[in-house]
Amino acid sequence: MKKKILISTGGTGGHVIPALQLYNHLKNTFDVMIYTDLRGSKYIPIEIKKTIFEVKKVPEKKFLFPLKAIFLFIAFIKSLNHFFGTKIDTVISTGGYMSLPIVLAAKIFGKKIILFEPNSIIGRSNKFLLKFSDKIFCYDQNIITNNKKVKIDPILNNCFYIKKNKKNLTNDTFRILIMGGSQASLFFSKYLKNEIINLSKKYKLEITQQLSSGFDIDKFKKEYEDNNIKNKLFFFEDNLLCKNRDFDIAITRAGASSLAELSHLNIPFISIPFPHATDNHQYLNAKRYYDLNCCWLLEEKNFNSGDIYEIINQIMINNDEYVQKKKNLMKLSTNNSWEKLNQKIIGQLNDN
Repeated sequence: MKKKILISTGGTGGHVIPALQLYNHLKNTFDVMIYTDLRGSKYIPIEIKKTIFEVKKVPEKKFLFPLKAIFLFIAFIKSLNHFFGTKIDTVISTGGYMSLPIVLAAKIFGKKIILFEPNSIIGRSNKFLLKFSDKIFCYDQNIITNNKKVKIDPILNNCFYIKKNKKNLTNDTFRILIMGGSQASLFFSKYLKNEIINLSKKYKLEITQQLSSGFDIDKFKKEYEDNNIKNKLFFFEDNLLCKNRDFDIAITRAGASSLAELSHLNIPFISIPFPHATDNHQYLNAKRYYDLNCCWLLEEKNFNSGDIYEIINQIMINNDEYVQKKKNLMKLSTNNSWEKLNQKIIGQLNDN
């Protein structure tokens, strides 16, 4: 009989997308189910077995802490019911508010607990749950000094391992990807268009851009086309880089999954981290790549009109720095293969 694995995840795509990749690694070896909340469920295909487990979210205000504690306690009691009569062997948490009661209930029932932390700083939930866990999978070797740490290569969709982007920069069309993660970026939608239009006066551009909801795609498209900019605009597209990886550069936030995908495809990127991310984790994610000379790093609070223009214009004048960043990205992804990662993850789950 196959071991039963419960993957607990919820909230944003930053939590749920890695959970789906873990599911793909485990589904042929184990009996795997996913527990998620309503927000997280929209990222999960209907064919995957899942249970919706909702925990009432309370705003992060000190005076509301007692109410938050009550809701979490109620959720914990409900979580206990999910383990009665089940033969779940291991719970894997990729984070999200709703994972707290699930993991604590699993501990009460003596289940093996594995945490997953893709960011360069351990998240609040994982920091609290670390003492109850058996192992924590992480990308960043320096995230914690703890014998529970298991360093793994980034967990990506299987499509990323099929064929890598080998395209070199040419003086023809310069292809720019602008993406803001699963929730898009209001800042990018508001402030990057003029930068792109100014660049188009000097260079032939092709833009693939994710817009924040509420923006008029047709209006954006017309402005780009009026400036002879070939474009593809969208609000959200699942597995975008699986379908199209032919980009010279990306302008992106700094979610761990997005940066891992760009890195694996050796696409140099300009990162403008979301400044309100919990514990400033997006900045730290980008800083890790910046310190390895793999990207450009701009902070939103210091952003000036012309910053993007200056970086791309410099690339077009002299691409030495661009080429070096591309080479450095190649070094990071050389040893990352689906098979090696699959063996490591399954080995860790079978390790008693």
